[in-house]
Amino acid sequence: DGGEVIKGIVVPIFQNGKALFIGISLLGAVVMPHNLFLHSALVLSRSFELGESAVRRALKYNVAESALALAVTLVINFAVTIVAAQSIKDADFDDPTGEKRRGIIDRPLQNAPDMLKDVLGKSAKGLFAAALLASGQSSTITGTYAGQFVMEGFLEIKINPVLRAFLTRTCAILPSLLVTIIAGDEYAEFLIVISSVFLSFQ
Repeated sequence: DGGEVIKGIVVPIFQNGKALFIGISLLGAVVMPHNLFLHSALVLSRSFELGESAVRRALKYNVAESALALAVTLVINFAVTIVAAQSIKDADFDDPTGEKRRGIIDRPLQNAPDMLKDVLGKSAKGLFAAALLASGQSSTITGTYAGQFVMEGFLEIKINPVLRAFLTRTCAILPSLLVTIIAGDEYAEFLIVISSVFLSFQ
């Protein structure tokens, strides 16, 4: 129901603390701080004359561009969430106890392969894998570029691009890898959500 969706977006209803926790993590997953750094760095690519009015105009267009990019991302994320929720609701899991459906609702990322196979068919798994790979690459590239602008702009450190890419990726991957190895597969879902919550607060 489109009206109910809009109503839920404007005045979200959180039935419990877990739902609020997930809501905050969704905000962090959409509005990622490193992407905001990257968007703010776009102003450097503009050619404008020095002076207060010219700088203000450049910043205004930069804010508009960032807002548009975030709005498109938000719409896509809403669409994905709505389709997933409706698909799970309508799916026939051949599960009289409802345990499988409950598992997918409680841990959607952990149970994504089963959900894709049972709800959307076998071909969805390949499409999901390609989308996951593409989003991972996109996140890695934007994170690396953001690190570059932070190092060059804020810290004024200029180093070899290959070394810079290695350092920024190592700083991103090693802590995640260590936490994942220590926590294990059981807590992977929680780790993804909690990291998005931290991004939201940032």
